Amino acid sequence: MAAKRRLKKLAHELAVDAMRRLYIEAIRFARRGDIELARELVSDADEIRRVLRLRKPMFLRRGVCKHCSVPLIPGVTASYRLRRDGSITRLVVTCTVCGFKHRYIVKRRRAEHPKD
Repeated sequence: MAAKRRLKKLAHELAVDAMRRLYIEAIRFARRGDIELARELVSDADEIRRVLRLRKPMFLRRGVCKHCSVPLIPGVTASYRLRRDGSITRLVVTCTVCGFKHRYIVKRRRAEHPKD
């Protein structure tokens, strides 16, 4: 049983490493202007994830547009800005390819207690 668990862990590590390499190559091609090839590489990384039934790693969750599957690169395929709404600060990432906006909560401020 331990050997099976070790084999599964090894397969998981190899898959994450392969997905990371594909993502890095996708970034390289997107910087050169070949958006379609970058999309294909990201979809290949996602296919590896689906076949092995793994959770999406953080670099595929936050680093890829959910709408058009383009790697999000600041200044090339995405624009980043911080928005403050009262006590919440959000990071708004706008994909410049399709216009989709990703919003992530960065910081929540706690209410200050009055000093007695």
